[in-house]
Amino acid sequence: MYKNILLGVDTQLKNEKAIQEVCKLAGPDSLVTIVNVISEQDLRASIQFGMHLEELKEKRCEELEPTRRRLTDCDIQFEELILKGSPKEKLVETANRGNYEIVVLSNRKAEKEKKFVLGSVSHKVAKRATIPVLIVK
Repeated sequence: MYKNILLGVDTQLKNEKAIQEVCKLAGPDSLVTIVNVISEQDLRASIQFGMHLEELKEKRCEELEPTRRRLTDCDIQFEELILKGSPKEKLVETANRGNYEIVVLSNRKAEKEKKFVLGSVSHKVAKRATIPVLIVK
């Protein structure tokens, strides 16, 4: 069992399988840190519609409710980080600077025409993180 798990959540993906894996990896003393990153592109788009960073953070917090609920159902303690920047960079930075033992991510399917196995975020995290990375299909 892992005590400190970093769970990268993209609110545009179904993260249920990744959360199921976290429930298997976590023990009674585990702490899961849910991380969601607001990209510069998302921030620019929201500002065009009159939504500023704090409002976007509140919206992301609402969108993370199913993740929080599922972790609560599994009796797993959690905390939440909503960061701003490049999802690739922020996830790697958080994984490498924190006291985490493993990173768990859902895999956003890359463009089918290019036949990539991993999405760009999961690929970069797997390549640059100094701790184990579990990428859930």
